[in-house]
Order: sequence, then structure tokens, then C-alpha cells
Amino acid sequence: MDCDEFRVMHQNGQGRLYARQISPRKGAVEKSQKNKRGAAARRLTLACEVGVSGEESGAVAVRRTAASHLFVREQVGLVYELGLSWTKFIKIRRALGGGRSVLISRHELRKAKCVLSASPAKEVVVTSTGAHLANLAPAVLERVTALSDADQFVERFVYGRDHKPMRATYARVPADFEPGARGGCPPPSVPDVHISVGLDKGGDPASVKIVVSLINQDRPKNPSNTILAAVCPCRQDQYPQVAAMMAIHSPRVEEPLARGIDVRGERRPVRLLLSGDFESQCTVVGHKGPNATMPCYQCKRTKAPSTTHATLEKRYGTLQDVSGPWHMRDADQYATCTEERANCGQDDHLSVTRPALVSPHPRQIVPIPVHLTIGINSRLPRLAVEVVIDCCCQAAASAFAYELAELLHAEARVHPVPYHGGLFIGRDCHAIGEHGDAVCAAPEKKLSGLNGESSEIAVRHSPAYKDAWCAWNSVRKVLNRATIATAAEATAFRSDAAMFVAGLKHSFGWLNVSPKLHLFLARAPDFLDEFGSIGLYGEQGLEAWHGRFGPMAPLYPSETDLASAAAFVRTMALAGDASPAVLDRLNPKRASASEGRTKPPRTATRGRAPTSPRFPSATRR
Repeated sequence: MDCDEFRVMHQNGQGRLYARQISPRKGAVEKSQKNKRGAAARRLTLACEVGVSGEESGAVAVRRTAASHLFVREQVGLVYELGLSWTKFIKIRRALGGGRSVLISRHELRKAKCVLSASPAKEVVVTSTGAHLANLAPAVLERVTALSDADQFVERFVYGRDHKPMRATYARVPADFEPGARGGCPPPSVPDVHISVGLDKGGDPASVKIVVSLINQDRPKNPSNTILAAVCPCRQDQYPQVAAMMAIHSPRVEEPLARGIDVRGERRPVRLLLSGDFESQCTVVGHKGPNATMPCYQCKRTKAPSTTHATLEKRYGTLQDVSGPWHMRDADQYATCTEERANCGQDDHLSVTRPALVSPHPRQIVPIPVHLTIGINSRLPRLAVEVVIDCCCQAAASAFAYELAELLHAEARVHPVPYHGGLFIGRDCHAIGEHGDAVCAAPEKKLSGLNGESSEIAVRHSPAYKDAWCAWNSVRKVLNRATIATAAEATAFRSDAAMFVAGLKHSFGWLNVSPKLHLFLARAPDFLDEFGSIGLYGEQGLEAWHGRFGPMAPLYPSETDLASAAAFVRTMALAGDASPAVLDRLNPKRASASEGRTKPPRTATRGRAPTSPRFPSATRR
């Protein structure tokens, strides 16, 4: 406004004269005033770019720029992601200014919802096995496109022995490269898209969830960032039932493998990984499972020494031998399994007796960080009870078990869950690990008054048990962390994992190396070296769907479980348009704190006295 004064006439006939007045400003201002003036300048700049309204009254109404606009499909996704009713949506829209807000009207939102529901990427079919996304490939392509348009697509790499990416960050796909030539395992020098497929049975009501995760984004294990491909209410998840569930999705998984996926104008190959728990991974690849002669789907070792399979034991070794080499399975073993081969002897089929429902490269079957953490974290307290049995008697061990449970409740404040066999899960596992010193002190205190041979056994077991906790706490966080590990962390992880398993087997001779513990020893370090992280590719997002479906199932009442599951899958398909990874484009990213500016960590939690140092600060022997 160029004039120094102007008059405004009101509806009642009265007028007011506004004159410009210039007042002197301070020569120097404080930091808070600088921030306020800077924010005011940015608002004025934004108003000049997108337009000013309400000039008559002097009010400035700033509209959002295109970069920060919430698109219609994202508004629909937010409504279904948050479970909002239309009444709640109207109230929120009114509170934000009604028609002047960025939210569209309820009628336009309903029209957009009908259009989105009719798209191929969100089509849901109901069969006798469950509710399924009819077209998995368009759903994956839609999610990749949304991430690319929002500039939230994150490059993932395959790492070499020096723990450096085997391609440049801005490398391009060669013009003559055929995306489907490698069948889900492209060369590490070619930019690709990392996609994991997993299934798991659980929840209440019990059902099998099939989940597809796109690893090329921040927080890929957030369930809202994954694609719920199917919910199949069932009581059993054996191979015949899972094969019927995967009948729709197996061909759809092969489509992006054969054609690739467009990312920023170039067609990239797909790197297929298999997630899930141990049993479901065995079922998907056609393996006989953890009770087979060769229980590990990664290597050819037998379960335990046996005269029946002495030849195989001599050739490949057993799981109880904690030293290498591991004799990994062939790259095409799962893809080439046929019924004729399954009818041959153990030397031919190697415990793979059924055609694979999804056939990834064996190196791209993800170790199971969540289930490894649950299993090992419950095995170590149980080992303390076994140590008391070895030194004392069964009655003393039973009493000690109750004492240990009370100790975990008092010190770590953890509670076992009524599922997973009554184990500790989630953050409770890490809380127990942080209080490993108290768990180590419990059996040492229990066995302190022994004499004779029992005292010698206790003296031998106590430092070994302490070393086991120390080694486990060294690898636990790296195993579950959803970030790229450094070269030093990857090297330490390999040595600590070998030290942990070898120490347990050497010091506690009765301990049996299970297939999961062998997977942790033989495969987890290699996977960390090759992909830089295990937690990024783990099954956490899949497990989280059990916790989401249970409380939300009553919101979709129907005559049958299938109809209720179908309504849930349709809702989650629409909610996927408002995934946190896509909406992150609206949030300014905080810059990393400069060196020396971060606050030192607090030594004690609020309201509690300082505690003793946590593991793994204990000295190793």
C-alpha cells in the first residue's frame, strides 16, 4: 500500500481514517525478537507469492503453497488412517476455518473416496481363504510413485567387504539392462528397489497377515508405511493353507520382478526379500521346518549327530558345531524344487520338499531380529535357573525362578504377555537387557554359600554367565536398530555373535543350539555386512499389524469374519495414501546438532535414585 492514509466506510455509515505512523526501532534486539521478525518476514514473503486477501479490513490470509498442500487423496487417507467419522471430520474442518481451510468438503471427500476405491491398486477380493488386495503390483507402484513425488524415496545399497556401497548414490540404470533378467537378485552395481514380503499368523481373532514392505523409505517398519496385502482368518497356517492364501499373490509378486518399477523416470529392477517369523519363512520357501533333518533354510547342516545321517554330518556338520564353514544353500534351490525331487532321498532334497510359494535368493531371506531377541532374551534367564539346578537341586531352582521373576518385575518393571508362550516381548526385552547386571547378580547371590564340588561349579559358571550377558548386550541393539550400521559396528557384531554362541556352548555343555540361534550365528552377521542393517528389513512391521487388527476388528462388525476382514483391508488400502513417509514432506527436517552442542545424558531417571552401570560396560574375561 503506497498511500500514507486511507479511509474505510463501515455498514453503519461511519468511517474511520487510518494514517501511517513511523516509530523509531531499537538499534539492537534480543534473539527472541530476531526470531519473531524473521518469522514475520517469511509470512509476508509467502503472502506475496501466493496472494493476499481481505485487503479492505487489513487482514492477511495466507494460502498454502503447492509444496505444502495436503492433496485430496491424502485427506481421504487421513480420515481412514485416524478412524474419523464424518461428524468428527466436519468439526475439525469448521475449527480450521471451514471453506477457507485446506480441507475439502465432506461431499467432495466422499466422491474422492469412491474414485480411489475403484482404482486397481485398492481393489479387494474375498475368497474362501480371506480378504486380499487383487492387484499387488499396482499397489506397490502407487506407493513408490507417491514416495518419489514427495521426494521421500530413500536409496538402499548392497555393501561390499569394506562396508561401503557397491554403487554410487546417483548411479543410473544402464540403458540395455533388463530388469527381469535376475529374478529378484539384481547386480549390486545397479540401482534397485528393495521390497520384502512376509506373512505371519497371530492376533485375536487369529488370522494370517500378508504384508509387503518397501524398504526405500524412512521408517519402513512402521505399519502405516507398509502394504497390507491380505487378512486371512484361520486356525492353521501349514503349507496347504498358506499355499491357498498365496495363490492370488504369488503371480502378482512376479510381475514387478519381471518388469521392474519406474522410479523418477527410469525403470529399476526389484530386489525381493523374504521376511516373517522362522516357521512362516520355512513354509513359504517349501522347507520342512525347524524339526527337519536340516532345520536351517540357509545352510545344509543337520540338526544333531545321528547314525542315520552320518554321511551328511561328515559332509556338512551339525548345528551343534559352532565353527564354520556353514555350507550355504545353492542360489536356485528353492526356485527349482519339484515334486519329483521332493520324493528323492535326503541327499537330494536337503529338507526342501515342496514348491516355493515365493522364491527369493537364500542370501535375501531376512534374519528374524524380533523373534531372535525374544528367544535369546528369554533363554538367558532360563539358563540362570539351569545353573542353579546344576549346582543345587530342582527344588532350589524352582524357588529361584520365582525370585528371578520378582526381580525382573521390581528392577526392569516388565511383565510377561499372555501370548508368545508367556514371554517378554517388545521393549521389555531391551529393559531386561539394560538390567542384565541385576540378573547376573541373582544366581551369584543364590550360589554364594555353597561348599565342595557345587562351589567349584558355581565359580566356573558365574563368570561365563556374566560374559554371555555382556556379549548379548553388545549385539542386541545393532540387531534391532533400523539404521545403517557403521563398519566398526558390523565388525564388532560378527565377533560378539561368535563369542556369545561359542561361549554358551563351551561353558554350558547341556545347551542345545537351536535353528534360530544358529541363524543368529551363521547368517545375521553376513546379512548385516551385505545390507548394512537387519532391523530395517526385519519383521517388526508385520508383527505390528496383529496389534492393530485386534483392537480395530470390532469397528468392522459383519456376519462373518471374512466380511469383517475385507472391510478392514479396504480401509487400510485407503489409509495408505496418508502414510507417514509420504506426509513427511510437510514437516521441516531438523538439522543435526553441531558437535559439542548436545546436552549430556542424565545419569538417573526422574523420580528414581541413580542405578548401577548397565551392561555391556562389564569387563570381559
